[in-house]
Amino acid sequence: MTAVALLNWRSSDHFDHGGDCPCTQCGQPTPMRSHTSEPVHKVCAEDWNDRNPNAPRHQHDGHDLGTTRFHSDPPSKSRKDGAR
Repeated sequence: MTAVALLNWRSSDHFDHGGDCPCTQCGQPTPMRSHTSEPVHKVCAEDWNDRNPNAPRHQHDGHDLGTTRFHSDPPSKSRKDGAR
């Protein structure tokens, strides 16, 4: 059994205070949003990435219409690096 890579979605941008929408993966309500504002639970995004390591996220007639994968927030500087 391999471990699923966990996403870092600490940014408040991943939470929509406007209300829940159906998750694009499981259909259950979620306030969570991907980097492209797609309603998706973090665990559903991690599961999709694990099941589709090389697949484009959205495709139509051979054209990639979106990001290739759900991705983590960029790393932030630690307080040791002088960030406040």
